[in-house]
Amino acid sequence: MAQGAPLRVCSPLQVKGWCRDSQGTGWGMVVTVKDPDGRWHEAILDASQVQRRAPAALEPLFDLGLQLGEIEKADKTVLRILASWCTVSRYERTDRLGWIGADFDAFVLGSGDVIGESQAISDGVSKAVAEAMHTRGTLEEWKRDVAERCAGNPLMVLALSTAFSGPLLSIMGAEGGGFHFRGPSSCGKSTLLRAAVSVWGAPDFKQSWRGTDNGIEAIAAACNNTLLALDELHEVDARIAGEIVYMLANGRGKARMGRSASADRRLRWTVPVLSSGELSLEDHMGSANRNVTAGQEVRLIDLDGGSRRFGAFDCLHGAASGRDFADSLQAAAAASYGLAGPAFVEWLMARSDKVEKWHGTMKQLCHIYTKDLDLASDGQAHRVLNKFAVAGLAGEMATSVGLTGWNRTEAWDAAMGLFRSWYEERGGKAAAQVREAINRTATYLAANATRFKEVGSAETADAGWRDQDWFYIKPDRWREIHAGFDPQEAARLHKSKGLLRLRLSDALQYKMPRAVPNRPRVYAVRATVMSEN
Repeated sequence: MAQGAPLRVCSPLQVKGWCRDSQGTGWGMVVTVKDPDGRWHEAILDASQVQRRAPAALEPLFDLGLQLGEIEKADKTVLRILASWCTVSRYERTDRLGWIGADFDAFVLGSGDVIGESQAISDGVSKAVAEAMHTRGTLEEWKRDVAERCAGNPLMVLALSTAFSGPLLSIMGAEGGGFHFRGPSSCGKSTLLRAAVSVWGAPDFKQSWRGTDNGIEAIAAACNNTLLALDELHEVDARIAGEIVYMLANGRGKARMGRSASADRRLRWTVPVLSSGELSLEDHMGSANRNVTAGQEVRLIDLDGGSRRFGAFDCLHGAASGRDFADSLQAAAAASYGLAGPAFVEWLMARSDKVEKWHGTMKQLCHIYTKDLDLASDGQAHRVLNKFAVAGLAGEMATSVGLTGWNRTEAWDAAMGLFRSWYEERGGKAAAQVREAINRTATYLAANATRFKEVGSAETADAGWRDQDWFYIKPDRWREIHAGFDPQEAARLHKSKGLLRLRLSDALQYKMPRAVPNRPRVYAVRATVMSEN
């Protein structure tokens, strides 16, 4: 080889810029590499390893197809090149997709593209979910073959409206959670989910409840501000289904160590949820002797998805049967997808000054139904009404943009009609008595937790005792909590929801163990009542 001839150190790579998280920590390098097939891939290399020139820093690049040259110590040469690379570009490093920051001026898609002016790169997001967020076909084809055929089908309109609500939730300050479509096999409920996921991506964007045991946090973070669709509820362990529902709606994962091992971090998300299954959440949890709580019921709202005119459908748009309609709709959702959601984000981004107007519209609509159904004292029903209203608002917005082809008020009418059906099926005012009694107890315990002493403690107990699973409330405090109501009836209402601890007899009061002097009788209420509020 002639002296001075260039040596091949590695296959093509380029440093695009530095990245860091919103707190200015977690620095890394954004690097692209060209694989042997000629495709470019992007990866983040942690700055701590690059600067130390640790060989492990290159592992993400090898996985993407980086090849080293045959020169001696090629890996160390590559690390020296990276460590000395000069770049002024900056990317925001995020562990979720969706909105970046609180200004709602940048939105990260699974493809890595960013809607808006900011430069960002996602890190640690579920790869399978992100890869399913790509596009196919055209927006006009999707509108014609999927969205327009949802018209006249309230459940389908609600499903698509919920998908559009993903980027709206954070803007409106609304919580996550959503709807569970319950119905017999082959009634069309899975088709509702497949149509909804086409707003954001391919059919593979629909997930299964089966994968939620271990990967749900990463999946939820990847679906942040878009849609989380979970099929076949029976596939998740009934013992933990309720906990997952709480976690998804509350938008926080378990604590985990940060990249520097010095900070306690949690994955976070705000995402609407659509679920399907042959059983309701209550029945599924009951199979494992678990009681569903009101808090879970308002976070994943149970809807009958199989008793419309044609299973999950009311209008077949010329199809010969419900099955034919479902098959053709699924085929259409697999031919065109992933276009409507980003288009809706762009529209929202240009109208951030309209948030107060949107709040006013929702408030006015909810007031009408609150008065019509006499919901004034039913806090749980109010929370459910808000979920339907956010979906309806999103559907109406998408219609006004020209994304759905629906008539004006179609999304509102579907959402509010289904809310009315949910409320009537739930029992209306009779069931509200149960929720009100539980709410009184939960509110008192939240405000007076320090007045309860640990069982076995030598301290004098004012209101009662507690252990890990139960509050043991003195009868005089129980009467105080339910002042103005029948305290015995309040106890029976708690019992009806599985929240009251009983001895072998059917007495409503519980006799304390010997660890408490004189073994007084109390009302023993599950600590989970705090989650009902």
